[in-house]
Amino acid sequence: MIIPKNFQICYPAEIIQKRVRELGQEISSWAQKIWDDSHTDVVAVPILRGGLFFFADLVRAVSSSIEIAPVKAWAYASGENAKQLDQVSVDVSVIPARGRRVLLVDDICDSGRTLDELHRQLLTAGALEVRSAVLIKREPKKVFEPNWSAFNYNGPEWFVGYGMDDSERWRNIPSVYIIKQS
Repeated sequence: MIIPKNFQICYPAEIIQKRVRELGQEISSWAQKIWDDSHTDVVAVPILRGGLFFFADLVRAVSSSIEIAPVKAWAYASGENAKQLDQVSVDVSVIPARGRRVLLVDDICDSGRTLDELHRQLLTAGALEVRSAVLIKREPKKVFEPNWSAFNYNGPEWFVGYGMDDSERWRNIPSVYIIKQS
């Protein structure tokens, strides 16, 4: 794959996979305890589209059974990097949350608005517990603090690759890059 010249590598694929396996082990402990206590699986929710690659790798690294219920959320304007919408849009009606423990999985926690809104709606829908895992958590903490993050990052740069996009392009790059501004 030919990577654009203005992309600077931030997290190589090998490092990402190592961190995903480590998070998978941590989440496995939580999921196993839930199974032991209640004989129910965790409902894992990939936040589409950006969290899809991270989600697929993460749930395969979890040693317990996981029920999957995808959700699509919109927090950014389509085709415009970093332009946040006034309100996060999400529909949790398709997630079997009542009486269950839920794991939200996303690519990045920027402001935390999306995770905060999903967390709130799932608890309102009857979830017993909602936890979250993200590939990258921006520092300093803003609206929401995920339970697990593979990487913490301090800075405003825009990420691309491993599910994250540059105006809907380059999601399929296996590493994470920062777009250098000219």
